[in-house]
Amino acid sequence: MDSDPKVVVKRFYDGVYPTWKPEALDEVIASNFRGHAGAGADLPQLKESISSFKGAFPDLDVDVVHLVREGDMVSAWVTYTGTHQGEFAGVSGSGRDIKIAGWDLFRVENGKVAELTQYCDLFTLMNQIGALPTAAPA
Repeated sequence: MDSDPKVVVKRFYDGVYPTWKPEALDEVIASNFRGHAGAGADLPQLKESISSFKGAFPDLDVDVVHLVREGDMVSAWVTYTGTHQGEFAGVSGSGRDIKIAGWDLFRVENGKVAELTQYCDLFTLMNQIGALPTAAPA
């Protein structure tokens, strides 16, 4: 299996998002994995985080816009698209389409993801699913 950090990150996205199976992470995540921000602190929390997103947006897809590598670090700028079909942050499925930006920073060690920091544009997401109050015109 190729251990080039960019190839590992591509395997992460290709194996995780199209057909979500939590066990797919076992193939690309190191046993000593540490997560930050949206990724959770460890592998079980990462699986829960992605499961929660896929539960609310079952057709969630990710388009990798940019992958930039420096040493063992890979920065990914991604676009997530999907349909809000299940509960997310206390908001029942609205049927609305979403499109948000995300940024992931990976550290790859021995051909597996050892560390991951994930951020996405939650403000835009919450606005797109109708979770934010609208201001009355002045």
